[in-house]
Amino acid sequence: MTRAVISPRIPQALDGAPWIRIFPVRTPTLPPATHTNVYLAGERALTVFDPASPYDDEQAALDEALDALANDGHPVAEIVLTHHHVDHVSGAAHLAERLGVGVAAHRETAARVAGRVNVTRLLDEGARLDCGPRGATALFTPGHAPGHLCFLDEESRAVIAGDMVASTGTIIIEPDDAGDMIAYLASLGRLRGLGARWLLPAHGPPIADADALLDFYVAHRLERERRVLAALSAEPRTVEELVPPAYPDVAPAIYGLAARSLLAHLHKLEREGRARKISSSDGSGDRWTL
Repeated sequence: MTRAVISPRIPQALDGAPWIRIFPVRTPTLPPATHTNVYLAGERALTVFDPASPYDDEQAALDEALDALANDGHPVAEIVLTHHHVDHVSGAAHLAERLGVGVAAHRETAARVAGRVNVTRLLDEGARLDCGPRGATALFTPGHAPGHLCFLDEESRAVIAGDMVASTGTIIIEPDDAGDMIAYLASLGRLRGLGARWLLPAHGPPIADADALLDFYVAHRLERERRVLAALSAEPRTVEELVPPAYPDVAPAIYGLAARSLLAHLHKLEREGRARKISSSDGSGDRWTL
């Protein structure tokens, strides 16, 4: 899979689509990722996707970059959020207030950031954004988050992908935060059918071999599901007991993250009738069996 190299400080235009610029900012995201990509899209006025950083110095760096673009004839028209996670929205309120512009997001995202970010426009499947030669289209892609949106740039066939994929780190489906493995796999399949030229992830460089990466993601999740099934038996086990056999390739230091992903697989299997949860009545934790 071909990956471009981007600067950590200077907005860089996407190859073949100079109206899409990439500006990584440092965020409290999951390691090994350390930054979230802010995408600045538009031939004239700009749409800013996921101003993400809560840190003053990073917000100042983005402010400086946007001021330079505004002085060059590219003012910011709107802020757009792909979803509600803290490493995607933490600079939105600051930027909206500073520039006097609105914030757009899915209604599920708006509900989850209420009190922190004032969402002024609701987006759903098919919503159009004027941020390129032919504009961009919103794609409703739930799974990682219930209000997750991707955005297809119609001219370049690049997809601003939020946390659907990553080229640095991995994607966690967190059931305790409304993550849904069934929906996530369906959304990956949806992206696979677009014929995208680029995937533009929130974490890591742009990905040119879009379909290859999406195929890998689906195959990886299904292979993990097979390992989870193999770890289940007639003997009920806790999630913590299932992690080592289901994740033999994972270091014990990150078993906590693995347990969250494992639980998402178990919820999927339960809904499909292939696993069963035995709820705890004594506080010892739920157990899972075939």
